[in-house]
Amino acid sequence: MRFIGRAFELRELEEEYGKGNFALSVIYGRRRVGKTYLIKEFLKRKRGYYFVALESNALINLSLLSQAIYEACGNLKGLPDFQDFEAALRYLFAYGEEHRIVFVIDEYPYLAQSAEHISSLLQKLIDEYREKSRLFLILCGSSMSFMENQVLGYKSPLYGRRTSQLKLQPFGYLEAAEFVASYSYRDKAIVYGITGGIAEYLSFFDENVDLKSNIIRNFLKPSGRLFEEPDNLLKQELRQPKLYNDILFVISAGASKLNEMATKLNMQSGGLSHYLNSLLELGIIEKKTPVLDRKSKRPIYWIKDTMFRFWYIFVQKNLNLLNMDLGELVYEKQIEPKLNEYMGAIFEQIVIEYFEQRLKKGKLDFLPEDYGNWWGTDKIRKKIGSFVQEKMLAFLMATHQRAGFLAEVLFDQPHDFSFDESGKARSWVCGGLYYLRWIYADSIGELIENIIKEADALFATAVKKAKAESKISSACGSNADGMQN
Repeated sequence: MRFIGRAFELRELEEEYGKGNFALSVIYGRRRVGKTYLIKEFLKRKRGYYFVALESNALINLSLLSQAIYEACGNLKGLPDFQDFEAALRYLFAYGEEHRIVFVIDEYPYLAQSAEHISSLLQKLIDEYREKSRLFLILCGSSMSFMENQVLGYKSPLYGRRTSQLKLQPFGYLEAAEFVASYSYRDKAIVYGITGGIAEYLSFFDENVDLKSNIIRNFLKPSGRLFEEPDNLLKQELRQPKLYNDILFVISAGASKLNEMATKLNMQSGGLSHYLNSLLELGIIEKKTPVLDRKSKRPIYWIKDTMFRFWYIFVQKNLNLLNMDLGELVYEKQIEPKLNEYMGAIFEQIVIEYFEQRLKKGKLDFLPEDYGNWWGTDKIRKKIGSFVQEKMLAFLMATHQRAGFLAEVLFDQPHDFSFDESGKARSWVCGGLYYLRWIYADSIGELIENIIKEADALFATAVKKAKAESKISSACGSNADGMQN
């Protein structure tokens, strides 16, 4: 598969490698996010070895690690296993004194579970060899809580030993769209919206096949690669998959507040918090607060992983029909008519991503105080995707259309300006004056550009008007003084 994205992560690894001395890099992220692809791309044209630990006992992992170290160090295959983990790893660290070598231990949590002393052992060897070994050691894992607490956490023996760390996030819309480059803007957005930007899921979509066929093949057939994916992930990561399945079902059905979920699940709110925290750690759900009110005591929960969201909304409730091989009928009757509605929340995410891209590239002449979603009882502010900035407050309610993208934008017009001696606006007030605009574009990027241009134009008009009124006021004041004299 063609390697896509991860330019920042590759650059960080290359810079670390280029230093030439000992390095310990920790790479982690949820399953399927693309850690293996990243590391193997980095290993190209370098001397290194990629070792994957098994969810097995210490004896088997020691045997596999021994042979991996022999091969990484250029030895013949078939040599007897090392006596213990210390002998194996010491051999690797010592070899690094004379050679620049990259050694990757993937699924490190499995290795640590089979040999509980492994982190302490690595601590000992790092402290002994860090000034003389040129080994580049990479620890990689998918268990987010383990990697953050048992590897990076301050109570871990490895705390303070890592020289770099990378937490891989799902792809955004721009990178996800590269997997289906020949698709229309609309279909690219939908692919992003039903895969959550997860690299492996995106790789399942064949851009030479139309969107409908890809969705049916991957989600709506019992043999599909995503037909049982949420169930499989819950069973793999969590101890009570049935309860977590129920929680995700009620969230997908509209229960977004803690008390609403507890009522539907017949549980106490306090007892539910533990399970929600586990889903938060895995990145499956997200706890959100409204922009401009981040201290809200009533946050809402929603399914952040859009593959899970799509599955619970469209697949789970139709499992009986899908097991009868009626995937095409389910798509035509249950999914296709509701895709635009489903994509509303996805489009909000894409808008925010474009905004963040402009911010990172320095293409905005202001720094936002806050941005995100708004909800509440304020009728004016109850618009989706609020952006707070120095010039004005724009509230977006975006609608995903077949032919393009349409946004209803309510601009908060600044007024009561004060100017410095050079005529530059020094301060102003927002609130009470609003301009409503409908803005259409063929692509999301063009839409954001048009919104920002409109905001700039309205601000410039407001400044010009305020200056003119200020001159008139000054002139009237001078005339009044003259009459009094």
